[in-house]
Amino acid sequence: MRLIARFPDQRQVGALVDSLRNAGFDRKDMIISDLADRQVFTTIEEAAQEISFVKTERNGLGEIESFSSGIEGLEGKSGIIVAVETPKHESTIVRSIMEQSGAVEIIRD
Repeated sequence: MRLIARFPDQRQVGALVDSLRNAGFDRKDMIISDLADRQVFTTIEEAAQEISFVKTERNGLGEIESFSSGIEGLEGKSGIIVAVETPKHESTIVRSIMEQSGAVEIIRD
């Protein structure tokens, strides 16, 4: 399962990552993405040189999308999102840490 938290401030994201690591979660199980306005690229090679992006199913069709574009409910919102892949039995712990770190929104994906 995956929990996605939205934060208004980068410092809160740093605190969340530190708290999750202290609780035993691995950084490789987290994806951090900015919800800022999307950049426009004409080729995949151009995008790869400028930003890190997560491959989506539509990339094979020559389209480039950010990680956050595939998450319902985030359209038009600002901030930074942190997605954490976690076993279902640990989701309550992750949600609690996200809330304590100042998440303004938590989405179960």
